[in-house]
Amino acid sequence: MTDSPSPSDPSKSPGKLASWAFRRVLLALGAVALAAGGYALFHRGAPPSPAPKADPVANTPGLPAAGPPGAPGPAQSQAQVPARAPVPPPALPPATIVPPAVEPAPPFKAEELSGFRLKPPEPQTEPDPPASERYELTLRLERGDTVEKMLADIDVPEAERRQIAQKLQGLLGKKRLAIGEAIQLSMQTLPERPDAPRVLSLSVRPQPEREYIITRQDDASYDAEEKVYKVSPRVVRIEGERKGPLMQSGAKAGVPAAAMTEFVRALAFDIDFQREIKEGQRFTVLLEQRVTSDGHVTHPGRLLAGEWRLLKRTVTVIRFRPQGGAEGFFNRQGESVVRSFLRTPMDTSRVTSRFGMREHPILGFSAMHAGVDFAAASGTPILAAGNGKVVMAGPNGGYGNYVKLQHTHDVATAYAHMSRIGPGIKPGAMVRQGQVIGFVGSTGLSTGPHLHYEFLRGGKHVNPLTQKFAMRAMVAGKDAGRFQALARQYVNQMKHAPMAADLKPKPKPTTSAQIVKRDE
Repeated sequence: MTDSPSPSDPSKSPGKLASWAFRRVLLALGAVALAAGGYALFHRGAPPSPAPKADPVANTPGLPAAGPPGAPGPAQSQAQVPARAPVPPPALPPATIVPPAVEPAPPFKAEELSGFRLKPPEPQTEPDPPASERYELTLRLERGDTVEKMLADIDVPEAERRQIAQKLQGLLGKKRLAIGEAIQLSMQTLPERPDAPRVLSLSVRPQPEREYIITRQDDASYDAEEKVYKVSPRVVRIEGERKGPLMQSGAKAGVPAAAMTEFVRALAFDIDFQREIKEGQRFTVLLEQRVTSDGHVTHPGRLLAGEWRLLKRTVTVIRFRPQGGAEGFFNRQGESVVRSFLRTPMDTSRVTSRFGMREHPILGFSAMHAGVDFAAASGTPILAAGNGKVVMAGPNGGYGNYVKLQHTHDVATAYAHMSRIGPGIKPGAMVRQGQVIGFVGSTGLSTGPHLHYEFLRGGKHVNPLTQKFAMRAMVAGKDAGRFQALARQYVNQMKHAPMAADLKPKPKPTTSAQIVKRDE
């Protein structure tokens, strides 16, 4: 068997010898560290040793003092004294570590601080005063008000309001502001007098083309200025839909009342309102407005043209003035829409009783109904069907309030059951076509508000709805060319002119706007 070198033989394995020596060193260091740690823990946790007690026997009077250990005592010969256990040595006090003394740093010298400056303390500042507030205000002049009284109600100082009132009166002269006139104010509150606001400017615009402005100056005085705006025409269109009575439909669409009245009367010559006008039908009117340079309307609009789209046709009316003639409305072919008589004497919703035999709703027997009944709301205006003379006006038995007009030697019309007769309508008075002669009511033998309308030829009653009326005039000669060019222009504008609702002036932006309603 071959001998193998012993692991403890370092001479034969230098690498293993180094590893063996290194392990031994580590073990030795570990043992030393454990011994030192245990010693330190033992001495740190051990309580201090009590002082050795005096021997009571040695200190007893009358007894001989004890000799040194090992020396025989006086009674040693008589009895053997048992030996006491040895007293352990006193524990060493814990070591106290004293840090080395540190010398204080020398103080800084003045020359070493040259070039450095200490930051001065920030001065204590008072809080900023509250900023002044600006706002806009709108007041409306009420009965018994003056501008000075109105400013006093909002606590404007007396000196300021008196100066403003004097400046404004200087601009107005003898004119007076109307009740309900809007006064626009630009105000400012000051921190030092929050209950006495300052008026920066005051403006009032009694007419769209004229504005009066009072402005505060830097020296606390007020300057007065009158601003006049340039007025020019503007063509706009309005589109609407029939919903209820024609006048109400126009008002809902935004058509001025005067323009809608002209439109309805122009249509009345060519449209049977009872049979052709239906709910939901569309109409367009073309208006000429008067507007200022900043967009305020001075006149709501004069009717230039209009069209009503019926189920099977469209009726168009064009305003035109022939040379040497009166201004009027014509159809698309240049024929005057004005006939000798209106088809119906008012804007009404429906026919409730036609011409002919019928059973009387009150008397209860069959009789000749010598006219046509139009249902309408009480108070609806009734128009003269044509030019004529009033031959009767007043109560007339079962007819109630009654008006009869004589138009020619053989044509007359009559109107019954009125709530009241129109102003100036009395026997002998002359009336013009379309003039208001009374208002719908239910006087006499009537079951509800309506107009009973009669048409007489040669003293005999005929059906008003079947009468044919001749036209009065037609554009001819040089007027025909001018009319056709104007008609093409208006028809195009009724399709492409700007909508009136899109051109309303936008309100000025303000930080605060309000309408102040003050008690009387």
